[in-house]
Amino acid sequence: MKSKIYAMAMLVLLVAIGARAGSLKSNDQFEWPGGRDKDSIIVTFGDKTRLIIYGENRQELEKIMKYDLNALLKDLKVRLDSTQADTTFLREEFNGNKYLKNPDQPADKDYVRIGLRGIHIKDGDTKVSIDGSGVEVKEGDAVVGSDSTYRRIGKRFHGKSWGGSSPRKGFNVALGLNTYGTNEATNGFNKSDYDLKPFGSRFVSLGYVASANVIKGKDARLHLDFGIDFSWYNMMYDGDNTIAKTDDGVEFRQVVDDQGKPVEVRKSKLVVPYVNLSIMPTLSFSHSFISYISAGAYGGYRIGSYTKVRKVGTKDVDHDRRNFYIEDLRYGLAAEIGIRNFPDFFVNYDLNYLFEANRGPSVRMLSFGVRLF
Repeated sequence: MKSKIYAMAMLVLLVAIGARAGSLKSNDQFEWPGGRDKDSIIVTFGDKTRLIIYGENRQELEKIMKYDLNALLKDLKVRLDSTQADTTFLREEFNGNKYLKNPDQPADKDYVRIGLRGIHIKDGDTKVSIDGSGVEVKEGDAVVGSDSTYRRIGKRFHGKSWGGSSPRKGFNVALGLNTYGTNEATNGFNKSDYDLKPFGSRFVSLGYVASANVIKGKDARLHLDFGIDFSWYNMMYDGDNTIAKTDDGVEFRQVVDDQGKPVEVRKSKLVVPYVNLSIMPTLSFSHSFISYISAGAYGGYRIGSYTKVRKVGTKDVDHDRRNFYIEDLRYGLAAEIGIRNFPDFFVNYDLNYLFEANRGPSVRMLSFGVRLF
């Protein structure tokens, strides 16, 4: 109770300082930084004092709940007591990160957001935005790459020269699930030890498709599409096991703590990213409910692999970056069907085994889902 009273006193002190700067404008007269309105919270104290918290959107305003405002107000009181000058204008800048309630949890989590305003991806300090203005890549607050030659047309992002080409042409984003296409009995391995969670094992692909017209008809056209993409297998194991590499192959062991005791796992997965090339003959239709049908082949090269384990009762995540005897090359067959005014469906089937022969279980991967752009 005392802490709440103290915090309220500090808050009153803060707004009282603001009152010394003179009368503030009314709500409809207030000018936001940058010259445009933002989502805001306004607390009124009398006729001349306002406490204003503003952000780019509602989500930004909600972040304030992650901070310890009592600690911030205490520091403000210390700074006010140390200020000797009598001034009518006081400006203090604080590093908000030091007031996080949980310093081990970053203020901004990584995310992939896909909606009507485009695609926004955050991975650490790297942010990628794909919207109606084009493609932009940021490292921190600095823009390290941008391309405004792409515009959104319908469900996809296309170059300005797009017109009458394959419906698949342009920037592509695919989201789906991955599972074992085949899971053959293998000596030394129990299938239950490496079962996958059906909805926890996700497939993500980001890429670009170029196209060449082969046959132009009145109601149908044949195209030859060439694609390059980056894709990820996220294989979420169903249970408390994780994959481990030995001198002879891989094993699926139960996760243990520092004392060697088995523990319950909240998340255990194997992540395998690839860079891929594809060639897909595509037949498109001008007025049909089905906008296109495409089938072809792809080949890829593994650019890494790692495990990610999070135990129940802790926020710590353990990573183990190894090759786990996963084949470097990936190749298979792909098919897509486009439905007008609806996300397109895709399916990929790897013809190669995931692991090297006699090093792991004999499994082939299958991924399926929708192409959003």
